[in-house]
Amino acid sequence: MINLIVEPPFEKQVNQDLVIRAAEAVLKFEQRDVDLSIVVSDNNELQRLNYEFLGYDAPTDVLSFPSGEVDPETQRLYAGDIIISWEKVNEQAQKSGHSPACELTLLVVHGILHLLGYDHTTEDEKQVMWRLQAEILQSLGCDPKILPD
Repeated sequence: MINLIVEPPFEKQVNQDLVIRAAEAVLKFEQRDVDLSIVVSDNNELQRLNYEFLGYDAPTDVLSFPSGEVDPETQRLYAGDIIISWEKVNEQAQKSGHSPACELTLLVVHGILHLLGYDHTTEDEKQVMWRLQAEILQSLGCDPKILPD
């Protein structure tokens, strides 16, 4: 199950079907049957969480909080939570010259891959994660060239 929470005032701006479709694409691509939550919030919340959990006093585009716990009632694995800044989605899309829809898709894919254990701290890890992101983005109709270097 994918639990999506879009915080006010973004409910009418965020294409919720796109978010769910992107999340489902990652899970299907990775052949994973897990539960997770996605929250779309604002820069203030992402800055607060970034500082509280990582020590960076600045907003960021997406944060992933892996869980790996099993729900005792459903016996399903809970992969964790991702939180996305809707303001960063729009800023980065405009700066990069692509649509907010593709930027949001990228951040959903990126965040969920982190929940599934992928990272990009080394060049080898980055190559693997960027290749997966590109394949998933392309399957969703977004140009994989939107990936940052």
